[in-house]
Amino acid sequence: MNQPTYEELLAENKLLKKKIRVLELQLEKLSAKLRQYLNENTPSGAIPIHLKETLEKAVGQPKEKPQTSEKTTNIRNARPEKVGRTEHLELCECPNCHGKLTKKKRVRSRTILRIQMPVAEAVKYKIPEYYCPNCKKEVRPKVPDALPNSKFDLNTTILVSFFSVALNTPVSGIRTMFSNVFGLEICEGSISNALQGLKDYLGDKYLELEAELMRAKVRYKDETGWRTNGKLNWAWVCASANAIIYKIEKSRKHEIAKKMENPNGVDVCDGYGAYSKLDGQRQRCWAHMLRIAKNPEHSFSDEKEVEEYIRLAEGLGLLFHQAKEDKKRREVSPELKKEYEKKLLCLLMSVKRLGRNADKLMNYIMKFEDEWFTFLMHKDVEPTNNFAERSLRHLVIKRKVSQQSRSEKSKESYAMQASIYMSARQRDENYVDLMRNVLEGQISELGKS
Repeated sequence: MNQPTYEELLAENKLLKKKIRVLELQLEKLSAKLRQYLNENTPSGAIPIHLKETLEKAVGQPKEKPQTSEKTTNIRNARPEKVGRTEHLELCECPNCHGKLTKKKRVRSRTILRIQMPVAEAVKYKIPEYYCPNCKKEVRPKVPDALPNSKFDLNTTILVSFFSVALNTPVSGIRTMFSNVFGLEICEGSISNALQGLKDYLGDKYLELEAELMRAKVRYKDETGWRTNGKLNWAWVCASANAIIYKIEKSRKHEIAKKMENPNGVDVCDGYGAYSKLDGQRQRCWAHMLRIAKNPEHSFSDEKEVEEYIRLAEGLGLLFHQAKEDKKRREVSPELKKEYEKKLLCLLMSVKRLGRNADKLMNYIMKFEDEWFTFLMHKDVEPTNNFAERSLRHLVIKRKVSQQSRSEKSKESYAMQASIYMSARQRDENYVDLMRNVLEGQISELGKS
């Protein structure tokens, strides 16, 4: 067998280099495409369960199961303590042989939950007109339990809002529910008008939640895309322990972030640059940073670079774990924050072999060098922005179901209703009762005017 000549080997080598380069370019394009769907800003709730890695592998330790009390109620088999009515069952003959029965003293009891199917009722009000000689005006009685010019009463309006906001049901689904359950045929336009019309009556409650949020010592902020009539908008969230506010705006600029600003507190956020314009202290999200470290964007040039990058990424995870443990054992203080900032700087300086991935990660960290350990100065501050991401998840599900808002008034009304619903859920309040109190208060104010 003839051995290949030097010229043939050289030509083959050049051809293989070209193929490798083509494959590398294809890999970079595929990686860039993949990062659109899976990157450091992708919350864990957006990742399908079959694609998630186990918590033991990601964190390095098993997840602690919450301690349960022996007296924990079995909700699945629980029955309500208060019984509406009691019925006595009797048998006149044996159901098997139709013979005569002898009644025993023992009586069993069984409680079941029974729901009566709702029935819609159309009520016509005859509204007389009067003349007041003192005011020199014509007056007429107000229709009870209904918003002005509304096709529905308060119960129906609140039910429509509950299905749309709390359960993320699309307008077509609400229409189907009314048709099948209530036997009431209404068009989708009537449902949309009812939802949009609530905007005119929820403004005071929305401002009340905003004021409470501004007083909070810790606020968690994030944003995600939202479409209004086909155009890209942005849904912003600002969450605290007692209130959650949504704003759907046309822009992602820092002016929107400053609308929910309070310099006398701590803002927990990711690495988006708009939050750098906020006054006051900031805590950058460790979850975002560790996801960047876990998913390097570029390919590595050699094994030494891979080893150094793995050491850096694992070192960041270990440092984060140590900081959380020290916060539990020691008192929060500025000194503890400075101590861990020095540890972080020493870890970054210990990297001997840099590359594109390490450069990107280190630049991201140094861009916010004094904002990684703010949680070590405040007891109530979390090191991650997961609370804001969980609050945004409700809107993300709504976006998947309904795709977009069809008007400016529709998006503003939904932002108000979603803010009231999520704040009520945060406080363990009943959304239906809360909405009824708000709307009844608005109706009474209209009656005074």
